[in-house]
Amino acid sequence: MNNKFKPNTDERPIMIVIGIITLYILIAGFISYLYCLHRIQFIPAIISIGIFTAIYLPRLLIINKLKNKDSIKINENSITINNQTVLFDQIKDFRVQKKKPQVVFFMNNSMVVFQEAEFHLLLNNNYQVDFTAIGTEKINLLTEFLKTLKGY
Repeated sequence: MNNKFKPNTDERPIMIVIGIITLYILIAGFISYLYCLHRIQFIPAIISIGIFTAIYLPRLLIINKLKNKDSIKINENSITINNQTVLFDQIKDFRVQKKKPQVVFFMNNSMVVFQEAEFHLLLNNNYQVDFTAIGTEKINLLTEFLKTLKGY
């Protein structure tokens, strides 16, 4: 249980979701609190929450990416991507496009980041399989596995 909430420099989906939602609720709640105390008026409160939501939107979209991620399983002689099996013998080449990692939030002098990469597998019949992997550790392990598989 304690391992799920341990902050580190890698992804923990539950930490990312909790951090994003908590920070949004804190700031939007504080703006609403100021409105309830009559420190700011209704229109500036709505405008400031709208601006904050627009700035915070990329982090809110991370939750959608985590929910819709591809399912990747490595079997004994094949890799299964979203219930589509590709044999290791069929893989001719692969390419990885890593996206810049996004820092979601800081906790206990550690940062929790979100990184995703798009993998392109070229098969022997010139058919290409594309999938997205989420997580720095998963991306590195999958890249190393494909490199050793192809002998790079």
